[in-house]
This record gives sequence, structure tokens and C-alpha cells, in this order.
Amino acid sequence: MSNAHDTVRKKVEAIFRELAGERIARLGEPGAQATRDTLASALSADYALDTARDIAFHLVDWHTDAAFMMAVHLFPERFTPEELVTGADMLLIHAPNHLAAAAKLAGHPIQDVFEIGVLDDTDHDA
Repeated sequence: MSNAHDTVRKKVEAIFRELAGERIARLGEPGAQATRDTLASALSADYALDTARDIAFHLVDWHTDAAFMMAVHLFPERFTPEELVTGADMLLIHAPNHLAAAAKLAGHPIQDVFEIGVLDDTDHDA
């Protein structure tokens, strides 16, 4: 793992420690598991329990990436350009497939609403 990855994670943790104090522990295990369980319990009103658990997993597993995005929204000046690129890359690698899986499990269609070839099987140049 690159130094930039570590720096991004540490900065995000520091920002959320300032904002949330000891509740920062909720972003790690077993806090994330408790969040998954709470969300799955609520979702089980509309979905079979196994499906609710799977949806909850996919919604919660990328929480550190979401924390990065919120930290950037709140304190962009605390990140270097390299850290912003690294954090964005971390999010783009991890979150989209989790969100697509959660949507599919919940019965929501995955569509290419921006018409950029998201659903194509072929790899496109960035």
C-alpha cells in the first residue's frame, strides 16, 4: 500500500475523530458489523433476511470511502492533490461495485443513465 493511501486514511480518521470523538470507532470493526446488523434488521421488513444482510453488507463495506468523500467536502484544504487523487481512486475501485450489487439485490435496475458505456463488457480508455 502506498504512502499516499496511508496518509489519506490517517487524515480522514483525524477529521472524523475531531467531528465524532470516540464514535470514530464505529468506522472500524466491530462498529461496522453493528451498523450492518442494524441496517439488515431494518431492511428485513422489505426483503428476505439473507437478502437484507447482503444489501446491508454492500451498503456498509465502503464506509471508509464515503468518509473520505465527506472529509473532502468538509475540509478540502487538508488534502494534497496527490491525496485527493489517491482517495478518489480508492473510492472508484471499491464503492461502485458494492452499490451496484446492493441495487441489484434490492431490485433496482443498473442503468447507464449518463450513456458512457458503464454496462459494456469491454474496457474503455479513461
